[in-house]
Amino acid sequence: MALKIREFEGPIGAEVLGLEPEKPLAPDELKLLEDTFLRRLVLRFRDAPMTPQSLCGFSRQFGELQPHIAKQYRLPEAPEVVLMINQDANGNFDKVGAERGVGWHSDLAYDWAPARCTFLHAVAIPSRGGNTKFANMYIAWDKMPENLRKRVDGKLASYRNGGRLGLNQGIQKDEDRSKDVVHPVIRVHPETGRKSVYANPYHVVQILGVPRAESDALLDELFAWCEREEFQWQQEWKVADTIMWENRSAWHSGNLDYPLDELRKFYRTTVRGTPTVDRAEAEKLLAAA
Repeated sequence: MALKIREFEGPIGAEVLGLEPEKPLAPDELKLLEDTFLRRLVLRFRDAPMTPQSLCGFSRQFGELQPHIAKQYRLPEAPEVVLMINQDANGNFDKVGAERGVGWHSDLAYDWAPARCTFLHAVAIPSRGGNTKFANMYIAWDKMPENLRKRVDGKLASYRNGGRLGLNQGIQKDEDRSKDVVHPVIRVHPETGRKSVYANPYHVVQILGVPRAESDALLDELFAWCEREEFQWQQEWKVADTIMWENRSAWHSGNLDYPLDELRKFYRTTVRGTPTVDRAEAEKLLAAA
């Protein structure tokens, strides 16, 4: 069965029909998916069960896989896969595990080479709730008031895991990942050349060259604009769904609005992206700040 694309109504997302995850994609199929992905930012593959190994094989066709910093959540049989789960080994609710990914962000924005895209495969879902939200940051930029645009365009900011609010620090195991990195506030996409909002509430610390109080006020204004519902779409999960999402021009967030005594379990892989700045020059800016 040939792959078919059905675009969702709204600002983001498309469904891919006919995927056989155990079979390598043909060159024309891979091009179709890449073109749709760059345009729609989120792809959903429904009714395509995957093992950790098959998820690795499928997602690796889109680039080099990047292991997650939380080594305790990596699967021994497939180290590139991270287990996203809300329960500990005894079946008790794990608050730290459940809160991973809750809050608007872009994956690995605390890394000098942040993520290109992420794959999330549903293994077990609760009876209700637990949707994942996505927001199109191209449109957030395109529709942004000119006054706000002028104050954020061309600015660099510092980023770290947990950001200025120190969110979800329970998974922090790699001391190097607690150090600040630098990325633009408004990023030019390396493949499409389009601008989008890259700074996100979960990871950004401060706009460089701007006093902290002024930076906080400007970021609050920016994020309030970007969180408008007109830029968003929600994934209502079914078992065996896989979502592939863009990290360079879209935000995403999980929700903790499901029965917390019910299992929510996913497999995740991340495809490595490219640096956004010259690291040596950016480190000089950090030292000066």
